[in-house]
Amino acid sequence: QASQEELKAAYRRLCMLYHPDKHRDPELKTQAERLFNLVHQAYEVLSDPQTRAIYDIYGRRGLEMEGWEVVERKRTPAEIREEFERLQREREERRLQQRTNPKGTISVGIDATDLFDRYDEEYEDVPGSSFPQIEINKMHISQSIEAPLTATDTAILSGNLSTQNGNGGGSINLAFRRVTSAKGWGELEFGAGDLQGPLFGLKIFRNLTPRCFITTNCALQFSSRGIRPGLTTVLARNLDKNTMGYLQWRWGIQSAMNTSIVRDTKTSHFTVALQLGIPHSFMMVSYQHKFQDEDQTRVKGSLKAGFFGTIVEYGAERKISRHSVLGATVSVGVPQGVSLKIK
Repeated sequence: QASQEELKAAYRRLCMLYHPDKHRDPELKTQAERLFNLVHQAYEVLSDPQTRAIYDIYGRRGLEMEGWEVVERKRTPAEIREEFERLQREREERRLQQRTNPKGTISVGIDATDLFDRYDEEYEDVPGSSFPQIEINKMHISQSIEAPLTATDTAILSGNLSTQNGNGGGSINLAFRRVTSAKGWGELEFGAGDLQGPLFGLKIFRNLTPRCFITTNCALQFSSRGIRPGLTTVLARNLDKNTMGYLQWRWGIQSAMNTSIVRDTKTSHFTVALQLGIPHSFMMVSYQHKFQDEDQTRVKGSLKAGFFGTIVEYGAERKISRHSVLGATVSVGVPQGVSLKIK
């Protein structure tokens, strides 16, 4: 219950008593230095009303909790207790996510063609056709989670389900990753699904230099047509602190050669890519501008042209709450048509 004046008086008195320069004996001087530092730390805590309230409720453990620096300065002890419990829950959630690294996506495709275009001129005369027909024609769900086994070994379980126009299927994959050294790791993968047969894969990552790394992925896909081997190799290099260059060679399933450059800064993200392959060859340019505001607004546009046609995309996204981002992208393609993607 000491007042601020009493704290200042006690602080000055103890500083004079334990000041290292007032002691000549080496042992006493060492003890004085330790006590002098403790007195200084105590005064730093008790002279600030917020840290004093935190210490009164939770002691040193409360002061060591990350996140207090963003808390408003005027808080009652009850509000501080509530804030501490919230920060503790968030820290436990972060710790769990760092261990398991859960990832998941849900994608839904909606066919809204009837909203813009009627196929038949006499469509208006059909009974019950006053409302346009909008339907879900595809959906994709995927999820993955990691389980650390040892300091160097990790198990990864992933799965996905897809459906389109009434037909669908899914697959499940199990991978074991081992960090072999500070420069690389290896991964074994086993998979199975109802659309394709069992899958066996081997993936190797290696840092060649501090600015260059290589990834190689070998796979054997078992199906009713027999064994389909595949090999993918990616060579990447830092061109500067914001720019990465990639060379990719894929053989087997959808063979292709791909070259891309990705530049990412605080205000922009730029990608240019060129691919020669079977069945897809294309050239793509994409630019994204990041506004430096609290909502983290981004505006993006891209152009992709190849044997399949041409696609132009433009859109924007922004943060609408602490954990939520809302985005929309319009895609105009020839001959694909027009689509709206909401994220």
